[in-house]
Amino acid sequence: DILCTPIKNWKALFQEYAQKNYQCPPIYKVLESVGPDHSKLFSIAAMINNQEFGRGIGSSKKEAQQAAAA
Repeated sequence: DILCTPIKNWKALFQEYAQKNYQCPPIYKVLESVGPDHSKLFSIAAMINNQEFGRGIGSSKKEAQQAAAA
């Protein structure tokens, strides 16, 4: 049942990974935001020590950050 499956908090997992392996928190950098204010799409990079680990796109910064962390 899909309702019983917890949604992974990719940001929290990525944060733990960054702290454990690099002793610093990840940074989420907005690369681009396109579209009108009521329906923007954000492109975000997940970075540790200026190295990109992933990119994500979402209709909110939070959603894009989760996608980048995944």
